[in-house]
Amino acid sequence: MKITDVRSVVVGNPWKNWVFVILETDEGITGVGEATGGLSTKPQVAALEEMKHLVIGRDPRDVHALWNHLYLSAFLNHSSATSGIEMACWDILGKSLGVPVWRLLGGRVRDRVRVYANGWYTGPHTPEGFAKKAKEVMAKGYTALKFDPFGGAYMKLSRREARHCQEIVAAVREAVGPDVDILIEGHDRFSISAAIEIANWLAEYEPTWFETPVNSNDLEATIAVARASPVRVIAGERWRDPRIFARFLAEEVTDIVNPEPLGLGGIWRTLEVAAIARAHDCDLALHNAESPFKTMV
Repeated sequence: MKITDVRSVVVGNPWKNWVFVILETDEGITGVGEATGGLSTKPQVAALEEMKHLVIGRDPRDVHALWNHLYLSAFLNHSSATSGIEMACWDILGKSLGVPVWRLLGGRVRDRVRVYANGWYTGPHTPEGFAKKAKEVMAKGYTALKFDPFGGAYMKLSRREARHCQEIVAAVREAVGPDVDILIEGHDRFSISAAIEIANWLAEYEPTWFETPVNSNDLEATIAVARASPVRVIAGERWRDPRIFARFLAEEVTDIVNPEPLGLGGIWRTLEVAAIARAHDCDLALHNAESPFKTMV
């Protein structure tokens, strides 16, 4: 079996365009992957065009060999486009054998996966607005809600901003009760001292985690905050190399990470991170802010 064409399909979306990868083969089997890249739609489409000559003529069932070929050809680099091609290769492999991809990866582990709601808190940036939206989300059956109460704050919070954010978190906790998980999103924005200060007042509301409180690419800062925080810190969505997860988890400062499969390079590299996490008794909460197809992956 040989790949005969690589195509991209862009689907418009209010937040970020979804970019899909279509691999066609000489045996009529087509594979689908995703290469959504946040706000960088055209760069991902262009990357697929750039890589086309490296893919056509190769056997898509040799997933690792093809991925390594792309990785080495890009001078030890990868992108969401690489991830999309890798996913499409797994899709073709599964279809060629008549089994779903999860069967190829070791089989079913469970029948249900718990998820949390995100993106639900659009509207007034007030405690009342957040509380109302939180109740609406709970009514849909969610038992965990993630939200960013910090508005446009960056690096530090003024005393007034801190009070306002605290009131929002308190309102959500009161609205959902003590048994629902609330997850606080920091969006990489705070300094070390500000993040620790926030974590200390967050603890009163028993959040399940404080996500990316400092710039994720500053591993030392992330470790410092995780070590000092009374609230569990989660990070990983911007880490593109499994070795970063290994370094982070070796510090034993948290028990959960959130790798992004598109950023890591696809399905197999995500499983590599899962193996690293397992070695440290660490849970995964895979980052997923793309299409419903990505949710299934």
